[in-house]
Amino acid sequence: MPTQLQIRREMCDIGHRIWHRGYCAGNEGNHSVRISDDRVLCTPTGVSKGFLTPDQITIVDMDGKQIDKKNKMKRTSEVLLHLQLYRARKDIRSVVHSHPPHATAFAMANIPIPEGIHPEAEVFLGKVPMADYVTPSYKDLGESVVAVMNQDTNTVMMGNHGAVCFDSTLMGAYYKLEILDAYCRILLLTAGLGRINELTPQQMFDLLTVKAKFGLADQRLETALKGGIGKDNREFLAAFGRRKKD
Repeated sequence: MPTQLQIRREMCDIGHRIWHRGYCAGNEGNHSVRISDDRVLCTPTGVSKGFLTPDQITIVDMDGKQIDKKNKMKRTSEVLLHLQLYRARKDIRSVVHSHPPHATAFAMANIPIPEGIHPEAEVFLGKVPMADYVTPSYKDLGESVVAVMNQDTNTVMMGNHGAVCFDSTLMGAYYKLEILDAYCRILLLTAGLGRINELTPQQMFDLLTVKAKFGLADQRLETALKGGIGKDNREFLAAFGRRKKD
């Protein structure tokens, strides 16, 4: 088990990566790690993720109360979102919330992230639901995210806001953020090509079967051959145009 100092250092490293990637500007974004049943380490408010130091990381209980009284930094106001996710699923031990530009463009347009197009996105992200817009820092924000999740969900788009990724490890949650924005960037690049191909039901079934062999559950495997995957792609296809294959 890593020490608390090691976790704090990893949180700073992840913050630097997020900032260097341009996933947050100013003091945007926040991330956390659950270190026990009733303790969570979280990033402070008002600090750029590119300049975090271990001593700035705060500690809160599962009610969001900051318990490290000697810390001059205040916990992020959006820790309430993180706590809702921790309560919803015991397997979630780390949460990263940020505003990756390409993915956030979909949130701004309220266009669901397309399914059944890119193998890596299907294996590592799966279906990415879109939560309704809720004012940041409100308790309802976490409730809106939890409402669209299932046991397989690891990434949720937040309407007009950004994205939240979660995993058993902080690095795992961060990797999902990278994959999400890279996928959305590729999708937006297809607009200039005027064409995008969707995987067939058989191809999706085969892909999700491989995913299952990796130990990654995906409820869509049961219905893949029925052609239900990609039914929410219509808004994306309509927005950017589409030429079907002959």
